[in-house]
Amino acid sequence: MPASDGTAITVHAFGGRGRSAILVHAAGFLAEVLRPLAHELDDSFNCWAPDLRGHGESAAPAELDFSWGGFALDVLAAVDATGRSPAGDDHGVYASPAAPTTADDSSSQLVGIGHSVGASALLAAEALRPGTFAALYCFEPIVIPPGDGWRPGSSNPLADGARRRQAVFASRTAAARRYRLRGPLANLEPAVLAAYVEHGFADLADGSVTLRCRPEHEALVYEYGLASDTFDTLGKIRCPVTVAVGTGSVDLGRLAAPAVVAALADGHLVQVDGVGHLGPLESPSAVAASILASVGTSSS
Repeated sequence: MPASDGTAITVHAFGGRGRSAILVHAAGFLAEVLRPLAHELDDSFNCWAPDLRGHGESAAPAELDFSWGGFALDVLAAVDATGRSPAGDDHGVYASPAAPTTADDSSSQLVGIGHSVGASALLAAEALRPGTFAALYCFEPIVIPPGDGWRPGSSNPLADGARRRQAVFASRTAAARRYRLRGPLANLEPAVLAAYVEHGFADLADGSVTLRCRPEHEALVYEYGLASDTFDTLGKIRCPVTVAVGTGSVDLGRLAAPAVVAALADGHLVQVDGVGHLGPLESPSAVAASILASVGTSSS
């Protein structure tokens, strides 16, 4: 799917029954890590998921402009893809443009489910095209309230850490072994980590593998995030929004959640026990239960 600015976005159809749902991944990851979550939801939702620009199989934006408004365009490209039929490949990838959806068509029953930057992209997309979603479930969206000091020119440890990330491994097996032993990915559910290792790397000619989301691109995502104006647009969102936080999280998404909920017309704060900021990847079953309790019966 081409986003409206021309960036080529890959959208995956995970399947399932019921209303359509768009699942949007966090920065540095890709759609396939949400397949275990989609599996937990497939009795209630027909799930679709884009690879955000610069992630997975989607193209990087022109001139490496990772402004977060572009992620909202990626979400809307995925929304438009829900009216297409599969392209016939093993992953259910959609590669053809669809007619834009409007608030008057079947998208009125559409649910958005996002994680971190992906949750922020859902909020920005709904603000940009009001009425796209019947309900949103946002797990620790990265939406920076004004006056908290996280602005351009401030230190950015996330970007610094991304630039230090090892990009090339001798094999997927070597990458999986490294991730299981240490770091935040060690807490991922095994099926999620397997999906990340299988689909988050590209093969190199010498037999080694390299991250599809380049460390420099991930760092730019975090740097552009400091200039995001998503918080200022929250008042445009009229659909019910569940903002979920992990009880074990100490990340910005959890700290900003009360302010985000207060800025929404119909915002609700919930907690998911026993998970951190990577909750949808640590325990897809626990987050799925929270999703079903929050938006499983929502309709417009």
